[in-house]
Amino acid sequence: MRKALLTLGVLVALAVPAAATAKAAPPAICGGVCDSGGTGWTGCTSQTASDAQGIRWVSWFRHYLVVSYCKVNGVITSASIAAHGCDYEGVIVCSTGPAWLTSGGVGTGWATFSGHATYIGAIAGVPWAGTSSISVNISLG
Repeated sequence: MRKALLTLGVLVALAVPAAATAKAAPPAICGGVCDSGGTGWTGCTSQTASDAQGIRWVSWFRHYLVVSYCKVNGVITSASIAAHGCDYEGVIVCSTGPAWLTSGGVGTGWATFSGHATYIGAIAGVPWAGTSSISVNISLG
């Protein structure tokens, strides 16, 4: 009988911490606050803006800006530039310049990010050059 009680006591002692650690982990995408009420979208995603000019395979570029962000109940909890670059084909060079947050951001429900690039190329021996400016707008909600 003593052995049975000792075994039962050990099993109970082991079961209590196991039950405490068996609690389901909160969803990683929301940081554990998905069901906190409120209004607005909750989750993480990314948005892309791009500008393309020229003639494909002759003298062409595409300037792009990708912003990743998370919201909880419509409020931005994190936001960052995931990629800013240029793709180009033919007789042209494209170079990215600065990209930054221009308004809104973490703690608000909206944000605007801007990116800039310069390019220089030629079509049929005629040079063309300029700047490209693009914006990613994260809307309220």
